[in-house]
Amino acid sequence: MTVEEIRQQFPYLESGKMYLNHAATGPWSRYVEADVQAHIDGRARGSIDVFMDTMRIIGETRSMAAAMIGADPARLAFVQNTSEGLNVLAAGLDWKPGDRILLIDREFPSNVYPFLNTRRFGVEIDFVPQRDGRVDMEDVARAMTSRTRLVAVSWVQFLSGFRIDLAVLRQICDRFGALLSVDAIQGIGAVRLDLQATPVDFLSAGVQKWQLGPQGVAIIYVSARAQELISQSHMGWISVQNSWNFFDYDNPLQEDARRYENGTYNSIGITGYHGALRLFEAIGHDRVAQLVQANAEHTCARAREYGFEVITPEDTHSRAGIVTFRHEQADELQQHLMRKNIVVSARVGHVRISPHCYNTFDEIDAVLTEIRNFGNGG
Repeated sequence: MTVEEIRQQFPYLESGKMYLNHAATGPWSRYVEADVQAHIDGRARGSIDVFMDTMRIIGETRSMAAAMIGADPARLAFVQNTSEGLNVLAAGLDWKPGDRILLIDREFPSNVYPFLNTRRFGVEIDFVPQRDGRVDMEDVARAMTSRTRLVAVSWVQFLSGFRIDLAVLRQICDRFGALLSVDAIQGIGAVRLDLQATPVDFLSAGVQKWQLGPQGVAIIYVSARAQELISQSHMGWISVQNSWNFFDYDNPLQEDARRYENGTYNSIGITGYHGALRLFEAIGHDRVAQLVQANAEHTCARAREYGFEVITPEDTHSRAGIVTFRHEQADELQQHLMRKNIVVSARVGHVRISPHCYNTFDEIDAVLTEIRNFGNGG
């Protein structure tokens, strides 16, 4: 698909709105709309009980999501959101008093609270401070101890846009025998991830941002190693292998990650995610990543040219799709831009711009020019 053909898949563009806020929530494409509408028609006007077709859609979605991140579909499960996914790990490991978890400070709280909750088991939490929005791997290595059982990080920082080198972090974790957990919500859909080349133990990611899917759906990846270490903290009737054998309460757990899916699926949400992934496959995952990187690079360069204090790294390998700069009137600026039909984020004294693959350099230039004019009293 050309960029113009991709743009034709987003109905909201017909309104003239410039939306560069995919790090918050992504818009629905016609692919999502079509799949959700077909599900609605089946439930409202069709056979009503569309269970078999829904299970087919869920299976296809699992396979497409696995292909997106270079994983075995058997290692993926659907949950409601990133936090719920991380709680599968945090609540499931057999913690002992004195065990330690290493976190990064100033991360989005989804990757903090599930692990802070382990303090009730006597777990101690170590925070590695960021350096101007960056995570220094030497700081991480120095903070590791013989009692560090888990390192839990956001792959891409929600504020600065800094992208952690997971391969380097994996090596550090392996030296200390620690598990590696990744909140990947700000990365998947913006940059490529291949878990075969860069293995992690656990991953959780909501699909409503860069993956352009519905809210209320997330994927988790659970490695075979991590699954062996997780005790099931929650169970439901579809967590077991023979779930339709209702009265056999000695049913063994599912052998793969499906054991973490406890009950009725968010069928309409996963159906929408199916549509979102169909769009990614139609464009090509590599092409999406290339277009996002080109837009991020252009945004970084033009923002610096306009004199903004950009905190997002210039290095392509250290960023994804987010570009952030400081602004003393960030909240007022955000409201001003909304009145101009432009959508970006204001985050704690910063302006965050997050264009996707279908946004254009002309849109980015128009937004940054409006921001510069606002700073000049325009």
